[in-house]
Amino acid sequence: MTVPWVEKYRPRKLSEIVNQEKALEQVRAWIEAWLHGNPPKKKALLLAGPPGVGKTTTVYALANEYGFEVIELNASDERTYEKIERYVQAAYTMDILGKRRKLIFLDEADNIEPSGAREIAKLIDKAKNPIVLSANHYWEVPKEIRDRAQIVEYRRLTQRDVIKALVRILKREGKTVPKEILYEIAKRSNGDLRAAINDLQTVVTGGVEDAKEVLAYRDVEKSVFQALAQIFATDNAKRAKMATLGVDMFPDELLLWIDENVPYVYYRPEDIARAYEALSRADIYLGRAQRTGNYSLWKYATDMMTAGVAVAGVKKKGFVKIYPPKTIKILTESKEERSLRDSILRKIMKGMHMARLEALETMRYLRVIFEKNPDLAAHFTVFLDLSEKEVEFLAGDSEKAKTIWGKAMNIEKKLKERGRLETSVREGLRKAKEKEEEETMLEGTEETGETEEVPEEEPEDGEELSEEELEEAEREIEAVGKKEKKSEKKKGKQATLFDFLKK
Repeated sequence: MTVPWVEKYRPRKLSEIVNQEKALEQVRAWIEAWLHGNPPKKKALLLAGPPGVGKTTTVYALANEYGFEVIELNASDERTYEKIERYVQAAYTMDILGKRRKLIFLDEADNIEPSGAREIAKLIDKAKNPIVLSANHYWEVPKEIRDRAQIVEYRRLTQRDVIKALVRILKREGKTVPKEILYEIAKRSNGDLRAAINDLQTVVTGGVEDAKEVLAYRDVEKSVFQALAQIFATDNAKRAKMATLGVDMFPDELLLWIDENVPYVYYRPEDIARAYEALSRADIYLGRAQRTGNYSLWKYATDMMTAGVAVAGVKKKGFVKIYPPKTIKILTESKEERSLRDSILRKIMKGMHMARLEALETMRYLRVIFEKNPDLAAHFTVFLDLSEKEVEFLAGDSEKAKTIWGKAMNIEKKLKERGRLETSVREGLRKAKEKEEEETMLEGTEETGETEEVPEEEPEDGEELSEEELEEAEREIEAVGKKEKKSEKKKGKQATLFDFLKK
């Protein structure tokens, strides 16, 4: 069995990795902080960069050089928290015999599902051993994980870097390849050294003629239009499968593109039926992958939607225009509508304490109410705190929505007025209660004969008040007392909650 050259010539030391010196300095500093018993502030390391620039190689070279045991998990195959957990648990458990430390490697971290990201972030916080993640696009890694990781960016390799590496491998193998083929491999690799090494091995083992065919389909990051044109232009299963190499798109989205264009490629009903049968099987694999978390089934789905469709029958001759799927267009156009629906559902679930399915059923009834009964709809608008756009969504008519919104504003105004009135009533009750307590205390002191000693204010310079001055002071006190009693009688009518309710 021939050993893949990618593995055979994988660097065993960090110094052997091609043209990534700046990134490797950061990696060394980070791992040495762990080894000196002073774990870095960010316990995870995120290696980010295009495919084939040395991210995975760095992990294994690091483990080999510093004596770590690697526990690897590919996030694109098993992306749910339940499946990742058993691997990442090792991040904070030491080897039983304490012989070798563990290094957790999570590949394709930009494919981790959001549902598992929060839990994985918690596991990173607890980690007692280093965790390394890799991603092609670091900004697509869930924020919870990205915030806890030190990001190290890997540069795209130049054609010169790729050619040097390929020449070194040819020398060790004792093989030769025409210079123009070598340059073509480097050019089409687009900086992906792993892809270039695979293509070189194909050329050496299969010959120059086979190399031309392979390189014709080895176009990194090609557009979906190019890929579909190649699938529909061939009836060779192998070529059809190779056509999607480098297309940056999930299989379920690619399926929508192929599904849209089948009727424009085939003209016989039986051929169209066979193509859709292949797509149906692909859809079954995709659904099973989603339910079980076993994303290795994507391979079978891709085979069915590419090779299965390509060999379905006789295609139309001449140029065939490729159309984008109408489903994506519809979803784009209905994005605002769907966000309104989801917002209303959340408000129903929160306000009425319902599960999502119950809330969906309730929203159907609300639609009828908003169409037929504006008064009741206005009450629901206030109760659920709906926005004007949400009211229009439920009413299905802008004029009806304006009527409901106006009624809702009136209800809110009345509720605010009632709230202010209730506040004033409560304040009145509180003051009345305090007054009653004071009077009770005064009566108690009169019954016991105990009086509070109030220091008499002595006239300045020791002068005593005359009898006329004393009589005038008494008259002023009586007048103030009568005024207070009069004001108390006026306020007494608002001092009870029963009077308020009668109103």
